[in-house]
Amino acid sequence: MFATTRTIPVKLFAGLMLCLFFLQSTPCFAENPADSPDVVQERLEKGEVICGLETVGKTRFVTGRVLIDQPPEKIWPVMVNPFEFQQKISPRMKTVDVTVDKLHKSVMTVSMDTFPIPDISYTVESEYTRTEHGARVDFHRIGGTLKDFKGHWLMNPACHGKKTELVYSMYLDPGFYVPQWIVRFGVKQELPKTLLALRKRVEEVVGNNAMLEKKTILAATPLHKHHITY
Repeated sequence: MFATTRTIPVKLFAGLMLCLFFLQSTPCFAENPADSPDVVQERLEKGEVICGLETVGKTRFVTGRVLIDQPPEKIWPVMVNPFEFQQKISPRMKTVDVTVDKLHKSVMTVSMDTFPIPDISYTVESEYTRTEHGARVDFHRIGGTLKDFKGHWLMNPACHGKKTELVYSMYLDPGFYVPQWIVRFGVKQELPKTLLALRKRVEEVVGNNAMLEKKTILAATPLHKHHITY
């Protein structure tokens, strides 16, 4: 079925509104290809969130990197638990319905408050990998409002395992009539907000100023219980 001239402006408006939703967040520091590894590390040590682009095949992912002054095992139970995001890290996340809950895999349906446009809902499948060199979460959309949504979280131990470099990589196609470069720009503005909120939440829990959310998933089981050392 072909779109009518009436529906095209509506989709365009919805797409622009979604991008404006992303833009209302903390600006990131762009990755400079000319920076040496030492300069990048120095920027991370200062607390910067460094954003860039990564091309895999024909897909361009937006990436965000941040350094957290805690070992991976302290971060994992917060980062992997969607109910931590719903309650603390991503306030616009309204509901989470977990339909598959396994140690290495989950499927959940998430609804997001994207006012002034109607809420969006998507179903995402995630796979969780733990090794002696770090931990990783790969996710991709399998249903819902969004046309495509995929990426990964990557935890790399730093400073002999005392700290963690966290990477969040994401591709988003809302399915609305809006240029992909605008979507990428919006995502670049959203990633720092998420990573900084996650870092803050980890520090609150580790500092005993807050308790972990009681509601969680199996994949968020602490890493040390799986005999992973760094």
